[in-house]
Amino acid sequence: MITLTLGLALLLGTSGHAGEVMHFELAGEPLIQYQAAPLENARGGKRFSGSNFIHPLKTPSGFSVTHSQPLDHWHHFGLWWPWKYVKQGERQVLFWELQRQQGIIEATGAVRTADGFTAESVYIDRNADGGPQEWIREEVHATISDLVDAPAHGYHLDLAITQHVLGDAPLEIVRYRYSGFTLRGAQKWNRGNSSVLTSEGLDYAHSQGTRARWILVQGANDSGGTSGILMMSHPKNQNHPEHLRTWDPSTLNGAIFVNFNPVQEASFMIEPDTPHTRKYRVFVFDGDLSAHCAESLWDDYLSVASL
Repeated sequence: MITLTLGLALLLGTSGHAGEVMHFELAGEPLIQYQAAPLENARGGKRFSGSNFIHPLKTPSGFSVTHSQPLDHWHHFGLWWPWKYVKQGERQVLFWELQRQQGIIEATGAVRTADGFTAESVYIDRNADGGPQEWIREEVHATISDLVDAPAHGYHLDLAITQHVLGDAPLEIVRYRYSGFTLRGAQKWNRGNSSVLTSEGLDYAHSQGTRARWILVQGANDSGGTSGILMMSHPKNQNHPEHLRTWDPSTLNGAIFVNFNPVQEASFMIEPDTPHTRKYRVFVFDGDLSAHCAESLWDDYLSVASL
């Protein structure tokens, strides 16, 4: 059974920064951590004080399939879901590369639920006239399943991300090659010990710019076996099947960067008083997962998912 505790803890994984986190434990071992407040002592200084992300995200054996604040991209945070550019009227703000110090997404807290957690955060224009201005209020509803043994030893994490425009003006989620629901994969994974497969049968080298319902990443773990994560996009998400932004395998020796991006082809608007919701499921597991099993898990998601 998965249990939940909330409080001050050391953020596990490679970054080693402290901050307020909500963490789930399995048999006394940390399984999932949600960053519920801006990082303290973030790598790169205060300008990289990210929050509203999940890291580490661990398999039942304790292997983290996420990597946060890697040396090559201090603004990458495990499993996270920011928009790259948001535009209000003629003003466009960058919310992805925190080093530019234009926009930032700040978690404002989280509360436990019977089977997961609910969290809130805000998108802040740091340089608005008159001082920082909040543009979007975001709610994340997370549900975590119990462990299953088939088709692999693992569990499901469901995320429903709902955004509300703050103010009377609509917001444009601006077209860009990467934006949205993103994984920076395990530090250990590279082109020699990991693989990527999409629902359309494409590998890492051929997936960039294509559409997919799901994308499977798996590779070597620390115990001599294999672990992985299957990322699934809800069929009612904006512009589904979403485009993928994936790195070329020659980039950083095949480091894993996978992004479901509904604005790779075109921008869209979020209107005041009309919340915008997107949903995803990830299956985090130990062992090997076939394409057939991934498709079966996708079918299972369809049978229970709704907006």
